[in-house]
Amino acid sequence: MQPRLTLILLATLSPAATPFWSPLTPPRAHYSADLTYDPAASRFAGTETIRFRNTTDRPIGRIALQWIGELNSVSINGTPLRRVPAVRQVALFDLPSDDNNVTLSITFAVAGKLDPKTQSFLLNSAIPRLWWGSWSLDDYEVRLSAPDGYVWGASGRYDPARRAYIATGIRRFGAFLGKAYETAEAEAGDVRVRAVFTPQGRPCAELLLKTAVDVIGFYRNKFGVYPQRSLTIIPGMDYPAGGYPAATALVMIHGQHRMSERPEAFWRWITAHEIGHMYWGDYVLAQGPDSLNWLMIGLGIRADQEYRRARGITDAGSLEAGFVTGVTQGRDTTMDVTREQGSAIDWDFNNIVEHGKSIAMMNALESVIGRNAFTAMYHHIIHEYAGKRLGWREFQQLAEFQSGEDLDWFFEQWVRSPAVPFYRITAKDCAAAPDGFDCTVRVERDGAARMPVTVAVEFQDGSEQRAQTERLADFDELHFHSKAQMAQVALEPDHAMVMAEEPPTVRTVKAKIDNLPERGAGEAALRLYKQTAQVKIEGAVTRLKLLLALYDGRYYQEALELARSLDSGPPNDLRFAAEAWEGHLLDLLGRREEAIAAYQKALDTPGNPAIRHDQFGLEINRKWVEERLKTPFERR
Repeated sequence: MQPRLTLILLATLSPAATPFWSPLTPPRAHYSADLTYDPAASRFAGTETIRFRNTTDRPIGRIALQWIGELNSVSINGTPLRRVPAVRQVALFDLPSDDNNVTLSITFAVAGKLDPKTQSFLLNSAIPRLWWGSWSLDDYEVRLSAPDGYVWGASGRYDPARRAYIATGIRRFGAFLGKAYETAEAEAGDVRVRAVFTPQGRPCAELLLKTAVDVIGFYRNKFGVYPQRSLTIIPGMDYPAGGYPAATALVMIHGQHRMSERPEAFWRWITAHEIGHMYWGDYVLAQGPDSLNWLMIGLGIRADQEYRRARGITDAGSLEAGFVTGVTQGRDTTMDVTREQGSAIDWDFNNIVEHGKSIAMMNALESVIGRNAFTAMYHHIIHEYAGKRLGWREFQQLAEFQSGEDLDWFFEQWVRSPAVPFYRITAKDCAAAPDGFDCTVRVERDGAARMPVTVAVEFQDGSEQRAQTERLADFDELHFHSKAQMAQVALEPDHAMVMAEEPPTVRTVKAKIDNLPERGAGEAALRLYKQTAQVKIEGAVTRLKLLLALYDGRYYQEALELARSLDSGPPNDLRFAAEAWEGHLLDLLGRREEAIAAYQKALDTPGNPAIRHDQFGLEINRKWVEERLKTPFERR
């Protein structure tokens, strides 16, 4: 018998067939580009060289490029690269070898018809760039050309010797081209600040330029660094609605020619706000494809908030107000949403959550861990995470490390739920004491979130005392001793903790009822009872809990009405409990004949139901109800 011969074919996977993969730390690339505008053709044409070195132990055999417009050719040493079918808005190319030093030559073009109203065009993704699925900081040398009468504004500092805009360590290069625009420049230390504007927008642009110089100096002194060597301010849409970072070191501020429609404080604030993005999103990088998620925006707003406080800017509006508005509208303000979930949101998530709730959360976190710990963490991130990606879970770990406190309870509420803090002062009283007055302030939780809340008491002699509630308590009594009578009481006097009252919905009302403590929540129960007239709570267990809380607060009539709503439908043991409680409440209201009838209904319930209420020391069963037919119920 002939032996069988098995052929083993060894195949080596060439770099050209290597699937695309992203290094954990993308290689830093150098982009050298020439971009020329042809007004007759309304077209930008460009050439580009991209150089990078693969410093990983694994070959990079396939790259991805991201761009807008036309990608005419991509080659290495004159050899065109094979293009793989596009995925999303990127183009994949196979590299011909596994050489770690890669130099790409690219020709590209972008249709660029100027806006007929503004006579301008913004290119914030026109120069093809390597795409790794996440952002990286890279270096750019870009030459921009256009006929006389056109003005450029771009990322980077213009170097006349090289006739190029030079930018090192930036996330994305952008450029603005305008016809018949003007420019002005100033220096903020080693940072060149440039403004591009229309003749009508000059007064506003001059204020923005002056403010930018002050802001950059303030941030550098505050944080120890300013990330880029240039900043260019460009005009945007017609209405003065704010602005946005068009690219790294390139910020757009809208409606400059309508400066009079906003107070000066607004223009100073929006300048500080947009410059804040140069740290958060363009220096410390966002986790994921969105360069400005709620974490980056919230950290950026913290920067401009520090500037506003230092410069006494008060007439610039409140971003937290947008969050409060969203809560009162019943919006689900959960911040940790997926891209798919986010795409289904049809309301202003940007202003309500990404701007409003994010800064409310930052200020709440500072109130919990303390200003010193928050400031130390903030500075640490700026210096240690330059060019690195930061997600909210890592941000939580940094806050925990800095404070030495487990903060799961905080981040679960603020990030992963729509829970909102809302507390009320439900009682305040002062009693004479031998050397003054002993005063008490009672605070109750009425929102879904549990937070420590600051209470400030002002006394008639002008003195003030403060104390903080226990976050785990549903109600807390704070005690103060003073030589003078109490004058007024305030919750969160410094507005560090933004509180908002949610509108009654099935979700919010049920959650609040389920979270009521076993004892001492009578007033909160009464408020929730009134809300059940607006929303229908189906769960029998939830409604029975509300009944017991009303009883505990001695709101017998309201509890009776709730008991009668439970007479039919629930399982036997709950129906038995509702009918027995109906008898109890009627006894307490002095309506004995009706109480006896309710007890008899309870005894007619099939089976042998029984229920315990340990908070009241009660065990209600048939024997108990039979005794109530003989002896009226009395509260212990």
